[in-house]
Amino acid sequence: MSADFSSDFQAYGRWIAAAAIQQQDLFNEVVGPGSLHADLDARTLTGDRTALGGVSLLGSFSHQDNTWLWGWANPGFGPDAPAVAPTEAIRQFGGRHGIDEFTTGSLDLSGFPQPAQAAITLAITAGAVLGGRGVWSTAINEGLGHVYLHVADEQLPLAGFDAIAAPRLLMTAVSVFPSDHRQVVRGYFQHFGLQYDEGPDAIRGTAPNGSVVLASFDDLGRIGNVSVEPTV
Repeated sequence: MSADFSSDFQAYGRWIAAAAIQQQDLFNEVVGPGSLHADLDARTLTGDRTALGGVSLLGSFSHQDNTWLWGWANPGFGPDAPAVAPTEAIRQFGGRHGIDEFTTGSLDLSGFPQPAQAAITLAITAGAVLGGRGVWSTAINEGLGHVYLHVADEQLPLAGFDAIAAPRLLMTAVSVFPSDHRQVVRGYFQHFGLQYDEGPDAIRGTAPNGSVVLASFDDLGRIGNVSVEPTV
């Protein structure tokens, strides 16, 4: 039997998944694939055309034993290191909401079907607690691991509601957190302050510009279709 995240982690993850994915997509688009250098003492991320501040060390993932290590639990840094101290909010959030993944120093992800993807899910979900602009990662130890940094620089844009992208985002989000599709949709609409109506077969959200996103569900509560009705 494969491992999975705790029910409390999944409950939070479902709520923020679609919006977090959208924000990460925007971050990746703006920052681009170029080579960047992280300075954890200065909390900066720089490249030929990039100079970002507000960098925090979320944690690292080992491809050797498929374990995640939070920055605050890494003996090379500790909870008071400049790039680690801001992530204390994640641990406190985990304590308040019973999310063990956010309060346990090292996590064994080897039981997941795709341990490396589980690490990415963990990093992006944790980054959402900090309300920042995206998560950046790079290989370390000659490719034996990856480090994940949260970037809170306010010069990076925040994603706004995008009705056209909504179907893709919602379908991607329920593939990551499949246990309650309705909660994924509710969370996305509430994140952007959309008014929505919920019926037995669908949730209908109305954007500020009047466009409507309709998420339809089958008898098992799974999203069957997401359609967009543009403004007239």
